[in-house]
Amino acid sequence: MLLAVAAVVSCGEKEPSGPDWGNINKPTPTPDPENPTEIVVRNIEPTVELGAKGENVDGMRFYPGISINIESSKFAANLTEIANAGFKYIEITIKHTYGIMDMTDEAVLAKFAERIGHVKANGLTVWSIHLPFDSVEYTHIAGKESVRKQSVENILRVLRLCVQGFPECKNYVLHASKGVLSPRSESVNQARKSLAEMLPVAKELGVRIGVENLVGSLCWSMEEMENTIAGFDDAWVTYDIGHANCKGLDVVKFLEYIGPRLATVHMHDTVTGSGVDSHDLLGVPNPGISVWEDVYRTMLEDNRYRGVFLFELSGKNANTVMESYKKIVADYEKKYETK
Repeated sequence: MLLAVAAVVSCGEKEPSGPDWGNINKPTPTPDPENPTEIVVRNIEPTVELGAKGENVDGMRFYPGISINIESSKFAANLTEIANAGFKYIEITIKHTYGIMDMTDEAVLAKFAERIGHVKANGLTVWSIHLPFDSVEYTHIAGKESVRKQSVENILRVLRLCVQGFPECKNYVLHASKGVLSPRSESVNQARKSLAEMLPVAKELGVRIGVENLVGSLCWSMEEMENTIAGFDDAWVTYDIGHANCKGLDVVKFLEYIGPRLATVHMHDTVTGSGVDSHDLLGVPNPGISVWEDVYRTMLEDNRYRGVFLFELSGKNANTVMESYKKIVADYEKKYETK
């Protein structure tokens, strides 16, 4: 057998060697072109849970939402307009001028029941509730402790009633102050004292309080927000992008700073650096300048936010707001998802 093998090798072609063994004189195949990855669009069912770290966010879409004043005389009609425009989620804003402070708990809950009836009849869900901010002074201009404590009691009463009247809602928006003391650090101290009294109640009730960045009051900057909520494990942030923009801040950098503490958002536009809180449609005050696709991506990827893309606008037609949302998504797709 050994002689036979030797004979075959000696009378045939020279034995190939090296890395091309078995591939001599064979053309190199042309690789198949890679098929572009198909992006499957999927709407995120809003949740207070964070997305996973490093999760692929391609195709993810927020549901848009819109705010509505609970005291509006056109509450029911406005809800119908909102639903017909394609919205599924709302934020309800409550003010003390609504008369709650002069009503019994039973009367307030009856009014809430009437309002939630309209919400459900239109197939809508309450994503967030804006707690009262007029006639509420956690940092009274004179620094009166009695006024601060009464303000906290007023807010907690409304919070408890809202949890009863709107049990599905888990997100509450809070202005950290009304008016600012001098030095500002004293207002921060007053706000922290108030948060120390409010946050344990919110936790007991199973809801989240998101402290909002403001224009003429506290938490206008990243530093002041940090000074106000530092050390409170149960403190969340409501990011108002219009407020940050009209103060001339880097709106995306602010979002990145907030990180996974983002509870909900207020989307509206203002003239950059103007200090004027105009609550306009996105892109209207600053034509030709767009950061919204970056905001969208940052919320999905860095904040791991899986809530509602909520618009807080002044007297804007719901259909117009929905069209502005669709443009944001289209710009986002073009920048981040076009292969």
